[in-house]
Amino acid sequence: MAKIKITVNGHEIEIEENSTIQDFITERQVTGKMFAIEKNLEIINKDKYSTEVIKNGDVLEIVGFFGGG
Repeated sequence: MAKIKITVNGHEIEIEENSTIQDFITERQVTGKMFAIEKNLEIINKDKYSTEVIKNGDVLEIVGFFGGG
């Protein structure tokens, strides 16, 4: 399968073409419940992770939340 280039948290990486957000999360072992994914400056709803396809040149930001004080 072909590879595409995307930017994740400021770092350029290659992933499989036609990968979804869910594919990316699984492959990169992103864990926890308290995180959000932004694609091209738009926050993606978790219910769309399995259908939102990542395209060449897309920019993803993964932001985690944690409590403390």
